[in-house]
Amino acid sequence: MVGVSELLPRVYWCHVDHDGRQLQNWGPADITTNAPGLAVAWVREAVRDISSTLERETFHAVWGWLGDHGAVHAAVVELRRGKPYIFTVPSSAGRWTWTAYPVSVLPMVERCSVPAARMRHLAPVGAIGGPL
Repeated sequence: MVGVSELLPRVYWCHVDHDGRQLQNWGPADITTNAPGLAVAWVREAVRDISSTLERETFHAVWGWLGDHGAVHAAVVELRRGKPYIFTVPSSAGRWTWTAYPVSVLPMVERCSVPAARMRHLAPVGAIGGPL
């Protein structure tokens, strides 16, 4: 039997958590994208953005991960399979954790299917577009 989540469109919600002191001018804490490759690209870009603040040993480990194209492919495959992808970087300023989650979403209706004349009857008296 097919579950409801398999019938709904899938998007990828990406989020970063930081449990230490905050950095100035840091990018968005989360995004939503419609492709697993874009989700992994956002994680990688965010990691690259903070890499200059890391200690030498952690910096080299992070750059090793950034250069590992096999890890990128594996992350995309996991997301396509419906599993979250998590990447964590410990530092003296706190621990950073990036997570990309596959989520199902309800499709958006492009236009209202109720005719304008009917909408006026549904609106409360005195409301804009409603009966007077």
